[in-house]
Amino acid sequence: MDFTGLSLSFIFSALMLLDRRSNTEASLENCKMDGTKASCQGESLDRVPANLPVRTEKLFLNENVIRAINNRSLSVYKHLHTLNLSGNQIEVIESGAFVYNRNLEDLNLKKNRIDLTYSETHLALRTLSALTRLDLSENRLNEDMTSYIVQNLTTLEYLSLARNVIMRLEPSNLEGLVNLRELNLEYNYIYEIESGTFEGLRRLTRLNLAHNHIPCIVDFSLSQVKTLNVSHNAVELFLARENEIEFQLETLDLSHNKLLFFPLLPKLNKLKSLLLADNEMSFYGDLTNDSSTEVQFIQIVGNVTNITTVNLWDEVISVSLPRLEVLDMSRNSFRYLPQGFLRGMTTLSSLQLSQNCLKTFSLMEDEHLLFLQLMDLSQNRLSSLNFSVNRLKRLNYFNTSFNKLESVPPDLFTKMPQLTTVDLSHNNVSICAYPLELEKKTLNRGCVGLANIKSLKRLYLASCALATVPDNAFVGSPLTHLDLSSNTGIRLQASTFQGVSKSLQFLFLRNNGLTSNQLDISLRVAFRHLSSLDISDNVLTSLHPALKSLPLKWLDLRKNQLPTLQQDVLKSLLHNLEGILLSNNTFDCCQLNWWITLINAKSLIIPDRSKITCNGSVRLDDLDRISHFTKVHCRVDNTVLKYFLLLLPTVVFILTVSVMVFFSLNSKMLPKYVKAKCKMGTEY
Repeated sequence: MDFTGLSLSFIFSALMLLDRRSNTEASLENCKMDGTKASCQGESLDRVPANLPVRTEKLFLNENVIRAINNRSLSVYKHLHTLNLSGNQIEVIESGAFVYNRNLEDLNLKKNRIDLTYSETHLALRTLSALTRLDLSENRLNEDMTSYIVQNLTTLEYLSLARNVIMRLEPSNLEGLVNLRELNLEYNYIYEIESGTFEGLRRLTRLNLAHNHIPCIVDFSLSQVKTLNVSHNAVELFLARENEIEFQLETLDLSHNKLLFFPLLPKLNKLKSLLLADNEMSFYGDLTNDSSTEVQFIQIVGNVTNITTVNLWDEVISVSLPRLEVLDMSRNSFRYLPQGFLRGMTTLSSLQLSQNCLKTFSLMEDEHLLFLQLMDLSQNRLSSLNFSVNRLKRLNYFNTSFNKLESVPPDLFTKMPQLTTVDLSHNNVSICAYPLELEKKTLNRGCVGLANIKSLKRLYLASCALATVPDNAFVGSPLTHLDLSSNTGIRLQASTFQGVSKSLQFLFLRNNGLTSNQLDISLRVAFRHLSSLDISDNVLTSLHPALKSLPLKWLDLRKNQLPTLQQDVLKSLLHNLEGILLSNNTFDCCQLNWWITLINAKSLIIPDRSKITCNGSVRLDDLDRISHFTKVHCRVDNTVLKYFLLLLPTVVFILTVSVMVFFSLNSKMLPKYVKAKCKMGTEY
């Protein structure tokens, strides 16, 4: 028996086993196993690991440097049903790459270069009989490549072709995707969609066409689609097919387009969200006397010509939206809403009309917004409001800031039992005294009642030209946030906050021209929960002792005239204070004991610390510089200057006496001096 050969064979086998084990350990070092899930992302791998557990079901190889998937790369992993290869450099996927992965359901090839060998990729995908999700985003695919790769992938339910270079679509591009439910085509260059492109996708419910160059949508007929996103395009018209078919559409996003007219929606629909913000829409009935003006759209498909007649100028909106919950028409050009426009929106909960050109806003008797919770009319040109509050029982957010309101119904808010937030900032409104019925003269001037609104929490009255706030103006309203900023010269009393002292948490009094004494008078009330106070941009010269009793966590003192902060007030505040803002004051560099107290306070945040200066230029966050300044500059100010001022009268007296004595002793020399200077004659 040849023991030598046997020994060599044994040694060779042992070495092979050790090498295989080392390779396995190396592979497992780059991948983290969690049951049947292998996470190998971001490990700079240039190939698929070959020695992971054979029963691996989920394999994440994203963010590596793999360039090819060959026929044997995945042959070991027959139980694989999720494979993520996104963010690699894959150029080649061989035709038999997935032959051994019959159970693969979810394949992510996002951000690769499969456009270079897309025909082989097509052959590889055809072997995946269980594939339901496929992501081909960011692969530089055009419409022809896309059509070839995905054609007849009958099992697909989700397909993403986002961020490619697709420019136009026709029916052949998506042929055979009979089970597709969601299609993502955002961030391409699509400018044309041929009629019937999506007709074969009978189960399609979600379609994303955002961020393309689509100019219009005419004859929309996808009755099965529930969510359609066409935002960030160049759409000027949206016209749905006129028929008696019930559309399943629930969310339609046409925001950030160039719509000129309100979209013509399906007659029978289930719309819940209609997003039309950032367009150029308006109603044009006030520009023409002919109410029967009609517009015809001609659509030519092959030899067939379809003519659609639409009355875009009609004031009556015939389409009913009985299930609509959210309507966003912000940032358009609406000057008015037609009478009865909101009539069919009986379940509306959010109405957003900010940044338009509305001059009036009213609700008709038959416009019952019983479920409305949010109404935003900010940044328009409203001078008055005209609607019955009895129809707004569930409203909790009301914003009419940045308008021209002067006339507001006194009881506008008192009959809204669920109102929590009111923003009347940047209007010219006044506040009614309480009780309302005792102030009939004031009511005629359009003041607004803000007392006894049991649900009101947040009230914003900045820049309302308020000269004063009546006593008990907020009594019975449990405010937590109150903004009275930018009402220059406003007179505030302790009675101003008497009704809200127990509930108020955030108080904003910036830019009101308040002095320290005025602030003291207004804060002489027991605030139990006041945690944030903004008194910036006023003319405060000291911290009044009234602040000592406030349980503040945040204090804004920017843009005042404070030379120092009183130590006794500061130490009381530091019991609760978590943050303070101090920049743009006139702090004295020679009185900085308060600053040492602040920077030594534990857990105190000073967000503008680098901007705080003293005597105009010295930054307080530079401790070495401040230390040197106080030792040299302040010492000079306190010693040399003091002695100089004491000796100055004596020095002036001595100099004066000396000059007088000098001229008295030398009185005869003066004439000679003058003659010597003027000895030359002058000719006349």
